[in-house]
Amino acid sequence: MGASRPPRDHYTVLGLHAQASPEQITSAYRALIRALHPDARPSGPTAAAELAEVIDAYQTLHDPLRRSAYDAERRQEPQAASHPVRIPVRVRYTADTAEQSFQQTTADPHPVVHRAAPQPYEDPLDRLIAWLFYGI
Repeated sequence: MGASRPPRDHYTVLGLHAQASPEQITSAYRALIRALHPDARPSGPTAAAELAEVIDAYQTLHDPLRRSAYDAERRQEPQAASHPVRIPVRVRYTADTAEQSFQQTTADPHPVVHRAAPQPYEDPLDRLIAWLFYGI
């Protein structure tokens, strides 16, 4: 299967604005169906996809419940994209991971790594806990 593209706006597919009346939706749908129907024009590589888009847009916008749900979703999309959610993550960086990243970045296949003796309470949070509980 090919890469999926985001669905087009149903109002744009029918050539209408968001405040269109049900009669305008039906009129635009009928005009597009007449123009895109396989009997009216030779079929091309995108003819079936265009026809399916028009039918899907009409089915969504013609039903009042589906249209109100679609309009609500349409109003929320730009807001969701403008406010990314940040999730705090605590990353522990140990001597083992430092050695691994050092080995991955060096060109020498056998680098000499001098490891310092591990210090107690290297993590700031561990130092704070030790200071609070043990007075160290």
